Amino acid sequence: MKFAPDLILYNGKIITVDAAFSIQEAVAVYDGKFAAVGSTSAVKGLAGKGTKLVNLEGRCVVPGQFDSHVHFLLAGLDALGSKAKVDIAQLQSIEEILDAIRKRVATTPKGKWIGTSCMYRGALKEGRFPTRQDLDKVAPDQPVYIFQSGKNVIANTFALKLAGIDGGTPQPVEPEGWIAKDASGQPTGHLIAGAGDMARKAWWAKAGQPIKKWDFLYFDRETQIEAIQAQQAIYHSCGVIGVRDMGTATDELDAYIEAKRRGVLNIRTDIILGLPFRYLSQQEAATALDCYFGPKQHFGDAMLKIGGIKLVLVNDGWWAYSREKLNFLVRAINRHGWNMAIHVNTGGGEEPTEVVLSSLEEANKDAPLAGRRISFEHGFGFGNPDHIRRAKALGIVFGANPLLAYYASARSMRMNEIMTQVRIAKNVENDPWKRTVRDWALPMRHWFDAGLTVTGGTDNPAVAYDPDQPFLCQYSALTGMTLAGKLLPEHKITREELLRMFTINNAYARWQEDSLGSIEAGKLADLVVLDTDILTCAEEKVKDIQVLQTYVGGNLVFEKRA
Repeated sequence: MKFAPDLILYNGKIITVDAAFSIQEAVAVYDGKFAAVGSTSAVKGLAGKGTKLVNLEGRCVVPGQFDSHVHFLLAGLDALGSKAKVDIAQLQSIEEILDAIRKRVATTPKGKWIGTSCMYRGALKEGRFPTRQDLDKVAPDQPVYIFQSGKNVIANTFALKLAGIDGGTPQPVEPEGWIAKDASGQPTGHLIAGAGDMARKAWWAKAGQPIKKWDFLYFDRETQIEAIQAQQAIYHSCGVIGVRDMGTATDELDAYIEAKRRGVLNIRTDIILGLPFRYLSQQEAATALDCYFGPKQHFGDAMLKIGGIKLVLVNDGWWAYSREKLNFLVRAINRHGWNMAIHVNTGGGEEPTEVVLSSLEEANKDAPLAGRRISFEHGFGFGNPDHIRRAKALGIVFGANPLLAYYASARSMRMNEIMTQVRIAKNVENDPWKRTVRDWALPMRHWFDAGLTVTGGTDNPAVAYDPDQPFLCQYSALTGMTLAGKLLPEHKITREELLRMFTINNAYARWQEDSLGSIEAGKLADLVVLDTDILTCAEEKVKDIQVLQTYVGGNLVFEKRA
């Protein structure tokens, strides 16, 4: 019997992102893998009676895109809207936010929790944040919190009372944070970093629920699986076929496993487990690591696998642990053979980077780190040449989040005064431009020139994907453009570097570069058909590129309607 592919796409511009960055015309798929890549005549000649033929009509094809930093299920709960959280991710005014919460109050029994999605990461129209008084007007009888960003929340009076937070509550020390207060000394509702942790811990205790790394609310398994499917549809529409899920809780891991068992998980998901270390003493953390008997990184398959453990060191200058506890955690995790994805720093200057590098260098003496592909997440402000050199020596992978910088820079520029008042960042900077560059600049030219492996991601749902501008993150990475302008104009990258960031480099970070990340015979058949040639179009056109089709394992999972 003559071999015949299941699918052939021909007459296109296939950007393979192989080692030579070669351009081909056609690709054949058999049993979920690329069977042949080459000229239209050679590949089309393999067709048999059952082969589906797709004429690309000159269109551009790239490997399936990866996002190196998401919170997949959290984003899905936002995407479910009325079935889970109040979706405020794209609402750009307090008035709109309150109206959305008011509508949920109408269908929520008194005393029942109302939580929101992440708040819009850009600047709000009013130039300030909502307060508990704003929330009290629309929800006096239900506990409400806005997931402001990262670990920060904005709570109404009902929720503050449940947390036991009032004017006399001392500021948290470890994890560090800030209870924002008004002129009379009463809480405004804004709980920054460790103050948000303080509230969540109290809320979980009252609800009789276990602590976890990120958001407070728990949802049942069916809702979680619906959320996974809702968010993966958004990812597919943006050409994304794989993600690294940062800080996955145990109940979320169970939901991914069940979704895969049912055959409905179709995003290649690398699980970075989220142990709630900031709520644990050193002894409790040591016991958790010592007693764990489950699988570690590399367990799983091409659709769902475990990739390591997430550590968050500093958010907006606020330390999650003491320097001593960080050193203990890094060394303990390394001794147990775990890989790490480390949120080193946002808004904290160079000290956190120095501290974590020193801890890793100490851990390296216990068990070598080189070749382990430990990652530094976000990368904002990571430009010190000595730090880059030391990270390179340890084999650190750098995960950049250009879309987060794109939106968040606008908030830093236009809301700097109010952000200073509520202490969003521990380290005050009165010059809005200096603050924006400090907190959100990505010196990627330095990283590429140093020979580091750089991956691309978003931090979704801290920022939302927009199917109408699916390549906005890639645009920001390529041009350095944000809503506040170009933060580091001299740090331009090439089109080839851009495509590698979101494909093969991501596959490398996941230990899957032999099976994913490029269009080569033998690899899994993940690809995206674009309406525009990403290699030759004007830079400004990149943000408007449209995804026409997305394939995962040779199966069409998204097609743009005409």
